[in-house]
Amino acid sequence: MGNSNHSTKVITAVTYVYMTLPFLIFAIGWMKIYFWIPAVAAVIFCAWKAWRDTPAFWRPQFNKDNIVKIIFILAIIAAWVFYSGIGKQVFQNSDHYYRNGIFEVLVDCNWPVYNKEINFGVYPEGTTMTSMMYYIGFWMPAAVVGKLFGLEAGYTFQMIWAFIGIVLIYYYICTRKKKLAVWPLALLIFFSGLDIIGMFLTGTNVFDVANDAHIEWWVFPYQYSANTTQLFWVFNQSLPAWLCTVFAMQQTNNRSLVFILATLLLNATFPFVGLLVFVVFWALSRKYTLPETDIRKDKAKSWLKAFSKDTFTIQNILGGGVLGIFTYLYIKGNVAASNIASQESLLETIEWEKYLILVLVEVGAYLLLLYKYNNNKGVYFVTLLSLVMVPLLMGGSKDFCMRVSIPALFILMLLVQDTLEASKHKKDKFVFIGLAAALCIGSITPIHEISRTIKGTMECNSNGTEYGTTQTKYDVLNFENFSGSVDDNLFFDYIAKEPKEN
Repeated sequence: MGNSNHSTKVITAVTYVYMTLPFLIFAIGWMKIYFWIPAVAAVIFCAWKAWRDTPAFWRPQFNKDNIVKIIFILAIIAAWVFYSGIGKQVFQNSDHYYRNGIFEVLVDCNWPVYNKEINFGVYPEGTTMTSMMYYIGFWMPAAVVGKLFGLEAGYTFQMIWAFIGIVLIYYYICTRKKKLAVWPLALLIFFSGLDIIGMFLTGTNVFDVANDAHIEWWVFPYQYSANTTQLFWVFNQSLPAWLCTVFAMQQTNNRSLVFILATLLLNATFPFVGLLVFVVFWALSRKYTLPETDIRKDKAKSWLKAFSKDTFTIQNILGGGVLGIFTYLYIKGNVAASNIASQESLLETIEWEKYLILVLVEVGAYLLLLYKYNNNKGVYFVTLLSLVMVPLLMGGSKDFCMRVSIPALFILMLLVQDTLEASKHKKDKFVFIGLAAALCIGSITPIHEISRTIKGTMECNSNGTEYGTTQTKYDVLNFENFSGSVDDNLFFDYIAKEPKEN
């Protein structure tokens, strides 16, 4: 009933709008007119080119059965987004407090956001001004709504924007199979590493599951975050990363691959690094129809010619360049990013016992069970390599481990979906039951995240307290994760608009 030969490019168009709109708003709001006009024109033109060069995707038939499925899927996604804390309608985890602050600064202040109240405990003496320097893409559309219609409307639109993003993500999960199915939605929500096993092996109090503790820190400073954890804590990075990952992996050519990747930079800089590895793999492993020849040199020339024609397109070069260069110049002054880049010896920071148990418990079981059905797939080995290497490269930044891994963890989930279906079809009970058992054990983590939010919401309602707090403008613009000095900064010296009084 769900299979169909119908295809559409309408949702592809919506996807490109969704991915590029944050940068377009940023460019108009933060850059001088003689920079933003050509930048916006270039990105819009390249998005149109990318849309034209992207093949049409499957779409479901709108029969009675599928309409019921769609309504059910949309309702579950809406509930998932609502209880994530996005929009400040329920209890919020602590990571929301600074995200609330970032959003309210974007709504209340002139763009670019400048700050002259310097905390010299963070910045050196003589710093004259700081600015928000962060991957703020997710909030840009909602910030425009907030400026036009008020802060509450802006918070509500955050939820709408997140909802649209997850609907697009789930649509592309379904396009992989050309089938409208409900069960992969459960996989999306409940996919996780085996944190409860890790807690037991490291001697952490397993009964923390019964209280409000965030159980994924059982092997600090390392963490691979479950999908629900990502949504409930770092939605601004996870949603764009999931969408770009599942969209990029289904491209049948390289014509827009770099452009798609570049849209992620302003939204989720750490996941951008993680997805870059896969984009390079997909681009270089693309198959082409080449002239028949036994001469190796001629084969190489033919492949290089086909690869160049397929990859060096106007949207990849111009569009990817505009998105990448302006975003890089904007965020490169971020204090935390500069500190990560200045680290010299990463290997000295590795806690080997913790690293090994992280890899074994969080992804080891899945990778072993997937091997039988995926040992001829390059993406499986790129995923394995990524999840093994990311913690080794994190240095002193725990965020690097948690966020660079997002694309690889998402692809791991998709490989689990594929292998569950394949093992069920072949009646391979060992693999099917093994994966099902791992998923059930892992689901304890997202169930705990959801139950903590529900419990916290009920307590806030009972006590008459706020669902979450908001960090002040001073705290946001003096915190190294979200800000940087504008002194001797190329972007703010030449590209950004002049400061205005707030």
